Amino acid sequence: MKIGFPADNNHLDARITGKVSSADWLIVVDTLDMSFEAVQAPPMSTRSGAGIKALARLIEMEAQILMVGHLAPHIAQPLESSGIRVITGLSGRVRDLIEKYADSPVSQASIQKSTSVHMALKKTAKQFFSMAPVLMGVILIMGLIQSFLSRELILKIFSGNPLTDTIIGAFAGSIFAGNPVNSYVIGQSLLELGAGWAGVCALMMSWVSIGLVQMPAEAHALGVRFALVRNGAAFVVTILASLLTVFCAGVW
Repeated sequence: MKIGFPADNNHLDARITGKVSSADWLIVVDTLDMSFEAVQAPPMSTRSGAGIKALARLIEMEAQILMVGHLAPHIAQPLESSGIRVITGLSGRVRDLIEKYADSPVSQASIQKSTSVHMALKKTAKQFFSMAPVLMGVILIMGLIQSFLSRELILKIFSGNPLTDTIIGAFAGSIFAGNPVNSYVIGQSLLELGAGWAGVCALMMSWVSIGLVQMPAEAHALGVRFALVRNGAAFVVTILASLLTVFCAGVW
């Protein structure tokens, strides 16, 4: 939470002024870490409009709360409407006012809300940037499939027989590696090119359950027998589950 003050000096021990127009310095303090930014208020030569200019400067400094001795209601109301809380009738040092406000229940609720929004935005941005390479890969895969695989070739590979298509799809998915999201894109492209649902479903299931490419690492870590049995069982289950899925979904 950032709090703005009109003050007589450029440090936290400065005293706030009665009016914004009479300030020598404008201070904005971040209550999360007590860091602050101080800039000089508008000079005396422009004192007639100094108050408005000072308020505009505090808004530019991202002040969310304004603490001052006095502020005319016709000026405070637009600030409140725009989301900036105005607290008047105050006097004393900047540091003391921050500590007093930080201990109030209203402050705790405001700080918690501000922190929650900040963290949510930060996590959203982080998740978006982490997904960006995957999304780019998906777009590239769609382009490659549509460029290199013709409808005739797909119809030759997937003949239309549910059992045969399921086995072919399961084998194809087992040799692919990468993010499972890619299997959805490949599946959609194959359907558009004429492949059957049984083969596509098997490809998607085997993509995440069978790993022929990763089998050497799996065998080294868990044993050869375990790797062979697990992948073999997963292959059989994938075929059965794919046939059951397309039958129950009515896309046989």
